[in-house]
Amino acid sequence: MEKSEQFKHLLEYFVSHLEYVTNEDTSFVGYAQYIKPHIDAGDFKEKGIGYKDGSAFNDVTIAKWRDFGDDHFVSFTVSAFGAARKDSYLHWLGDAWSIKANWEQDADADIRHVSSLLICYYNEEPEEEVSLEKLGLFDGKAPNDALKKFWSCFAAKADDDSHGYSYDALFEEVFDYLLWDKKNVILTGAPGTGKTYLAKNVAEWYACNEDDEPEAFRIAQVQFHPSYDYTDFVEGLRPVSQANGQIGFARQDGIFKTFCKTALAHPDKLFVFIIDEINRGDINKIFGELFYAIEPDYRGPKGRIKTQYQNLVPEGDEFYEGFYVPANVYIIGTMNDIDRSVESMDFAFRRRFAWREVDPRENLEMLREENLQLEQVIESDPTKQEKLSDKKRKELVAKLKEASFFVTVTSYCNNLNRAIRNEASLGNKYQIGASYFLNTLHFI
Repeated sequence: MEKSEQFKHLLEYFVSHLEYVTNEDTSFVGYAQYIKPHIDAGDFKEKGIGYKDGSAFNDVTIAKWRDFGDDHFVSFTVSAFGAARKDSYLHWLGDAWSIKANWEQDADADIRHVSSLLICYYNEEPEEEVSLEKLGLFDGKAPNDALKKFWSCFAAKADDDSHGYSYDALFEEVFDYLLWDKKNVILTGAPGTGKTYLAKNVAEWYACNEDDEPEAFRIAQVQFHPSYDYTDFVEGLRPVSQANGQIGFARQDGIFKTFCKTALAHPDKLFVFIIDEINRGDINKIFGELFYAIEPDYRGPKGRIKTQYQNLVPEGDEFYEGFYVPANVYIIGTMNDIDRSVESMDFAFRRRFAWREVDPRENLEMLREENLQLEQVIESDPTKQEKLSDKKRKELVAKLKEASFFVTVTSYCNNLNRAIRNEASLGNKYQIGASYFLNTLHFI
């Protein structure tokens, strides 16, 4: 089967699936060929997340048409909140380029139908949009020129240098698997790859309330450095002014112990503690006996430990009988490989964390967000406008609104990093993260 013909079947199934799940209309043209066989076999799945590769959803729905060779697989996702949404799509597995449906209201009935298909990067403006009629879907004929062109455009995305890398997939892996299962995660990689950006995004999702708004008291962040120690992190003696005017010392909780007390007071909520540049501190000195307490299997009272200042903890304190890390506390650390390699860190520490290297190609979304933010600044910030002539400001805003500009900047980033990776004296650790390209337009 020619790939364009295979692609046509894939699109026909995609449209048929969305139409049936949305309207439950068995008279739709694609129902008999694509949906009814699954209904009769009892294996039809309305919704699912295909990018968790190996899931039954892809195997049941598009297994016949998803493999395009050279490790290029198409994945299918249908939102749990409804098929007629932007988060229902086909996409190259592990990539951000996707095919989505555009819906139109039926004039004669209170239902919607798919009118066209579009190719886009994340939720950017579509690069291609073609009607079902023009694509010749469900006409029973060989692929026409419009469909072949649509296929060529989508196929080209599989050969992008960033193929196999996407922020969504990275976020999903850290959010759903690594942090949830291990409770402790360290994000490693080259400088500027958005490790802290990712950590904050994950933390905000974990700390959301019923209205999907992050609650600040459920997130804490600290940056390690060479002089940071146990007394800063867990507890220690601190100078205090006494009533007689003299200076004395008293035991005080460190930032992490204080955070754990807050989490203990809200056992039904999730808390995330971010340690930025975790490799810059003396891990053994900072954590001390906490290595045992942070393990997932020893969270809660069963993992109590006697701290170095346990005899000074007052009666009535939550941790009077010993300190422990509550089960609802999650830890995310970040580190640059170029500063200190993972292998040089204490194995007792390493084995208590899940480790995930962040590739520069996985976090290019930062550039897209920077475009949107800079556009708003240029259009509304008086200080910025004073430095620009009206003509220059309009030129910059116009350029920012061009979908091609984001693609151009990411291409520069990818090309530079490809050269760095291929240089024997450098390699992956010396790549340049997307954050170094964030201010590109400031210098135009």
